[in-house]
Amino acid sequence: MNHSTQQTVALRQYLTGIIGNAPFGILTISEEMEISIINADAIKLLGLPLSDLADMVDIPYSEAFVNIPELQENFETSIIGKQSRQCDLSRIKANAYILNIKCRSMLHGTLVIIENVTKQAELEDKLLYQATHDNLTKLANRKQFEERLKRFIAKSKLHTLSGAVIFIDIDRFKPVNDTAGHAAGDELLKRVTAIMKTNIRERDTLARLGGDEFSILLEMCSLNKAVQIAEKIRKEIESFVFTYGKKSFKVGISAGISLVNVPYDTVSAIINAADNACQIAKNNGRNRVHVINLENGELEEHIREVEWLGKLNWALASNQFVIYAQKICAIGGGEESSHFEVLIRLKDEDGMIISPGVFIPPAERYDLMPDIDRWVLKATFSKITPSCNYSINLSGQTLSDDSLINYIENLLDTYNVNPKQICFEITETAAIQELDKTVALISCLKQKGFCFSLDDFGSGLSSFSYLKKLPVNYLKIDGDFVKDIATDSVSYAMVKSINEVGHTMGLKTIAEFVESEAILAKLTEIGVDYVQGYYIHEPQPFEKLCNTVNCNRADCNTTNCNAANLSSMTHAPC
Repeated sequence: MNHSTQQTVALRQYLTGIIGNAPFGILTISEEMEISIINADAIKLLGLPLSDLADMVDIPYSEAFVNIPELQENFETSIIGKQSRQCDLSRIKANAYILNIKCRSMLHGTLVIIENVTKQAELEDKLLYQATHDNLTKLANRKQFEERLKRFIAKSKLHTLSGAVIFIDIDRFKPVNDTAGHAAGDELLKRVTAIMKTNIRERDTLARLGGDEFSILLEMCSLNKAVQIAEKIRKEIESFVFTYGKKSFKVGISAGISLVNVPYDTVSAIINAADNACQIAKNNGRNRVHVINLENGELEEHIREVEWLGKLNWALASNQFVIYAQKICAIGGGEESSHFEVLIRLKDEDGMIISPGVFIPPAERYDLMPDIDRWVLKATFSKITPSCNYSINLSGQTLSDDSLINYIENLLDTYNVNPKQICFEITETAAIQELDKTVALISCLKQKGFCFSLDDFGSGLSSFSYLKKLPVNYLKIDGDFVKDIATDSVSYAMVKSINEVGHTMGLKTIAEFVESEAILAKLTEIGVDYVQGYYIHEPQPFEKLCNTVNCNRADCNTTNCNAANLSSMTHAPC
């Protein structure tokens, strides 16, 4: 061995000793495309047989890269082919490792650095999974679902692909949580998830959007196929009996379907359309599938409701609701105190007064009625005068609020109100939704001195059968019958029948929607006890009607009823 060769070998051994301590794999490749220097980490990460480092020197690069085809291909293209003086490979899976590899051309050869990023990549993958998946069901979450839908929208525009989104809401999920606990609710969600997963295709995306709401992205799917998938899921969940401990539950789903197409071709528009279709399915009786109808304005109506959610929250936070009042008058006179129905209005940002018919439906849709009813209760109790009586409406959502009685009791203590001045109005439809709970609520509050009126009576199909079970004081006859009583014999017969049944049961009757002298005459003929409507009195701001002419306060400045033979009404002691 001559002196020059000895120097080269010594230098190579010296450099090999230095790179042997590096925390990553290093090798150099000579101009002859052979391994010049390599450390043990490089041998391990390249998946080569463990051997003496010296045995690896001077072997062709292709033998070193044999287990990583991507590295060999890029090296030959970029370095040997001289397309570039470097090539980088990120997160290459090879030999049970995840590697970042960098190749750099030098003056005499190439430097290759191999970094083992397996642990870092696994951590990143774990964090990414947590960020894009629901922890309970392991399904994609809303963020991931929206991202996949966004990609499919772009792909469908480019290649004219068909697709659909199904929005699913579990029916009767809340009773499971309320009666068996949240652990039972979580288990139910996992069981329902399993059912849905078995009924979708491999390429479909099932996501949990939150709570008991799910969504499915069906790529390359016609509307008919989407309906078939949704119906199959609905039927299987309908037949499913969930057992937890000693309790068993039957649940169902309401599902809405929207196509991925123009004019609604954005992520939010498509999801909102499917969500709206789902809500229509729920409103139509639940446990059904509804396809959004873009031609009849269903989506536009939903968008308006969503906008109302922000407005109503703003109104509650900034105290922008106002209360009005409308007189309820007795036919034939004889009453000493005035009686008003308390009505809610909304004052918008421009000071305009908005009627409840506009904002109550979206308030019910987004479960805001308990908050709004509490606002009305507090506002009314704080303004009550001793010589007047008031009817206050309670929604079906509020009737289901277990803390309602405590809230009313606190108002009684705070404002020192006589409960005999208050009559709560509940609709027939709301009362029968949870009949046992409604009966218990009425009984409890009646013991404290409050009265109850059953509003819109006659609108249901089983009115008389339920009436025997509800311990109310008044029947308020459905206005749809009253307004046609002077011209329609069927409406007249209905009002007359309801009035007779009410009196037989010892109840007082109230007719609303009294809008003409002819209607009032018919009601007087039938023998209805009390009347209410625009012919009798138009609603006015509560402050202007703090007292009627029969009240004792000197500052009271209100008008009498329009009909001369009517006097103010009060309810009898409960």
